[in-house]
Amino acid sequence: MRDNRKTLTAYFPGAADHELLQFFLGVMMLGGGIFWAMNMFEVSWNFGWRIGNWNMTAGVMLIPLLIGIFLLFLMEKKLIGGIVTSLGVVVIIIAMINSVHFHARSASMYVYVLMFGLIFAGAGLIAKVLFQKKPPKDGGNGDGL
Repeated sequence: MRDNRKTLTAYFPGAADHELLQFFLGVMMLGGGIFWAMNMFEVSWNFGWRIGNWNMTAGVMLIPLLIGIFLLFLMEKKLIGGIVTSLGVVVIIIAMINSVHFHARSASMYVYVLMFGLIFAGAGLIAKVLFQKKPPKDGGNGDGL
C-alpha cells in the first residue's frame, strides 16, 4: 500500500538539506537567549551562614577545619581527624552556597518575552532537527529494494 502523504521536501524542495543550518541557528538562538537571561540577574555574595537570628561568620566556620587538620597531625589513627576535617570542608561549602543571593533586574515585558522566546524557539529548532522522523532516502516504501 502506498502512502499518499506529502513529505516536507515535496512542499519545500531542498528543505531537508538545511537541517545543519536549522541546528546551528537553534544553537545560536538558545545560547543567545540563555546568555541574555543570565545577564538579567545580579549575584551578590556575603560569606557567612545565617540560620534564623544566629549568624556564623567566616572565622567560626574555619574552626572545625582547623581542629580536623590539628587532629590529623596529632593522632596515629587518622579516622577522627579525617571526619572532622571533612565536616569542616562540608560546612564551608554549604555556607558558600547558602550565602549566594540572586536579584533579578527589572525589564519590560517585551524583553522577557523576547528573551524566553529565543530560548524556547532555539530549543524547538534543535529538537526538531534531532528528533524529527526522517523520510527514507530511497524515496520508496522503506524496504530498500
